[in-house]
Amino acid sequence: MKKILILSDTHGNIRTLEKLTGIMKDADLIFHLGDYQKDIQLYKEFSNKIYSVKGNCDGGGKDLELDVEGVKILLTHGDKYSVKSTLTKLFFKAKEQGFSLVCFGHTHQALIEENDGIMFINPGSLSEYGYKSYCYCVIHQGKIVPKIVNLEG
Repeated sequence: MKKILILSDTHGNIRTLEKLTGIMKDADLIFHLGDYQKDIQLYKEFSNKIYSVKGNCDGGGKDLELDVEGVKILLTHGDKYSVKSTLTKLFFKAKEQGFSLVCFGHTHQALIEENDGIMFINPGSLSEYGYKSYCYCVIHQGKIVPKIVNLEG
């Protein structure tokens, strides 16, 4: 079983990120999906379990592919797949390359959606530009159990 903290779009909001230090410590893996990737890199004590990608505010970058407990995972910021308007491009990439879980950010809107056996997770944003949220996800024996956690209200 793996416990995963999924974050995105921190945009320099270190104060909110600091509130998650206990969860970072407890998590087996930490995914940061871009836009101020440097924020998560401040937590050097967790560097062995942090996986992050660059977002459009970081100058863009490559996607990251992982296998966790037999689940093939794609980490991406999402901007190059036009996720603000549709998940179609991301769906076809996932389908063609056999991903079971796709984690993306960019929209600042939390989302958990399953389509044709592919789980899509957007943890939302921790920035000052909207409602703050993250995703806590457990993967066990190929089963994915995500939960969006809202930090306000």
